[in-house]
This record gives sequence, structure tokens and C-alpha cells, in this order.
Amino acid sequence: MNTGKNSTLEAIKRKKCIMCEGSLSSLYTLPKFPIYMGTIEQETEKDIYADMSFMHCGDCGCVQLGDLVPLEILYANAHNSVVGKTWEEHHRQFCEFVRAYAKGFMVEIGGGNLVVAKRLATEESVEKITVYDNNVLKYGTCDSPKIELREAFFNPHDIEDPIDVIIHTHLIEHLYNPLEEIREMSHLLEDGSYMMFGSPLIDKMLADKFTNAFNFEHSYLLSRPMIENIMKYSQLEIIDEKRFSPYALFIVARKNTSINREVAHDYTEDVNVFTKFVSYHEEEVKRIKSLLDTEKERTFIFGAHIFTQYLLGFGLEERSFSNILDNDPNKIGNRLYGTNLTVRSPKILQDIESPLVVLKAAQYTEEIKTDILTNINPNTRFIL
Repeated sequence: MNTGKNSTLEAIKRKKCIMCEGSLSSLYTLPKFPIYMGTIEQETEKDIYADMSFMHCGDCGCVQLGDLVPLEILYANAHNSVVGKTWEEHHRQFCEFVRAYAKGFMVEIGGGNLVVAKRLATEESVEKITVYDNNVLKYGTCDSPKIELREAFFNPHDIEDPIDVIIHTHLIEHLYNPLEEIREMSHLLEDGSYMMFGSPLIDKMLADKFTNAFNFEHSYLLSRPMIENIMKYSQLEIIDEKRFSPYALFIVARKNTSINREVAHDYTEDVNVFTKFVSYHEEEVKRIKSLLDTEKERTFIFGAHIFTQYLLGFGLEERSFSNILDNDPNKIGNRLYGTNLTVRSPKILQDIESPLVVLKAAQYTEEIKTDILTNINPNTRFIL
């Protein structure tokens, strides 16, 4: 693991497959990749890098990272704000989907932005929601008497009172040992209690070449069959689900200790999906380079996030761009971690004649493009 000038950091090594405990073999490595997918104010010398080493299991086929960043370092800074219509609609639909099951004493894990907790706290059936998030207080306080904030990583051994519902949105893909960690959460539930969550489908995202799919935070190739196996292993019975998009779904699972926990792991298609993803981006970076404007002052890249870091990791040069654009007001003026690029609002495009924007923002691309053309500069050119 590579770090800044004066510090060292040991990676956590995955010694066996997280699904079937089979042996792991190397697939591909992106060397010296920034470990944080957000923006920061500190000087570049303090940025931490690590080789992003993709492995696959010889027994079940599961693709996963071999080197992991310690959690207290990986999540030292918050970046789970909800910006954009897609995320707003995601949380609105999720709360509407689970509200019939929300009741009693609830625990939300990783809900630092408090969007879900605030919505569900308005339900009469809900008595209390305790929110665990290492960065929860960085998003401000909450005045709802039903919501209790715990600025900490969730530890099931700290729970003493009975829980009626465990809730999380886009947490499962962040777990380093999902089988055992979900099972530990499930142990807190009595039969008939619920676990309700939103999850991305990493396999679908990777198949469509999304660069926000697989990284130090999303360290394994999560799929719908894998979710089914994780639930079964934890004696959680899926009783309701809704597809939010081709790349995300909502699930309600009920604790049922009569479920047989034995599962058969088969993710043999994962390697093929991953290798196609890599080949595509190696060629895509060559294409983008050939289309860039020679005038750096009017050339930009969108996404102060993993989108840009991945393209740079595959060989795109940051010196080609004037700035990074992003809609999150919390990022404006900061630097994208692992780069020297400063973040600006897309509004700066309004005074530039025929600006060029590299826009590879996965499922958010069309939303961002439409906003720029409609509200900022209709003469903006894009490399999509």
C-alpha cells in the first residue's frame, strides 16, 4: 500500500473467498489508486494510495478485492450526501416501499445523511430510530425526538434492547464480510422482525461499464443471487422486493429461524463481466484522449468522485482538464482526492464559448447532461 511522503499503512489481506472460503487468484490490478472517493481540503502529500487488486475465487467464481483499507481510514471523511433527482427519488420510493413494515424500535445502519430516518420518523407506528454512522454528526443535528444519533460504526454487540426493524440503504455492498456481518445483524432480530434495505446490483452496473460499481468501498461483485444467499445464510426470508432501476432494488426480509442456512454459491459469470469491463475502459480512455479539446481552458471532466478517479487510473491525464465539475455544494472549491484538480460548479460553463465536458457518470449521465444543456449552456459539447 502506497501512502504520502511520511506515513505507511498496512492493507487488510483477504486470504479466502468471502462467500465460499475458496482460494483467491489475481485478475487485474490498478496500481496506486486513491483510497478515498471524495474531495478534500488537505495538501496532496497526505493523500493515501493503494494497489486496487481484483481477485477471483477458483471455487465459486466470486470477484472481490484482495487488499482492503482499514475502515477507520476509508471512512474518515463523509461523502454520503444526497444530491440530484435520482437519489432524492431513490430515498422517497424506498421509504414509501418500507413504510408498511416500519414499526417500534428501529436501527438504521449507515444513514448519516438522515434522509430515510427523518421520513420514517413521521410514521405513528415508529417509536424510535437509532442511527449509526461514523460521520452522522457532520451532516448536522436532528430535532426529531424519535431519532437518536450514534457517531460510530455499528457494533451488534453494543445492542441490549430488543429491535423490531433493522434498516440500511446501500450498506451491504460496503461490508468486508457480508455473510457473517449480515448474520450478526440478524441475530439481533426475533422471528417475525424485519431487515429492510436498498442495494445496488454491482454485476448489472459493471456489465454496463459503470465506474462507480467496484472500488475500495464496494469490494465485491454483489448480485441478486448473492443477496438471496446472504439472506438465507442469515435466516432472513425475502417477503417483498421492488426494483428501483436496472441497477438497484429494495428488499424486505423477515427473520425466520426455521430456514435452512445451507446455500450453494455459484458466481462463475463474474469473471467474464469484470474482464469485459476492464477491456472496455482501456479502449475508452484511448477514445476520450483522441476527442479532447486542445484548449485546456474550456475542457472539463464531470464528477468529483470515483468516476474521474477510475478514468485517470486507466490512463486519462488530469493535465488535460481545467477543472472537475460537480453539483454537490459541499465539494465546490475542494480538491478531488488523489489529484490536483479543483472542483467547480457546472455554472462556470455559462460564460465559456462551446465548452467540452467529459461526462461518464453511469446512471446519472443523462440527468446531468440535460441539466447543463437546459439550465447552464446549451452550446456545451460532451464526450459521453
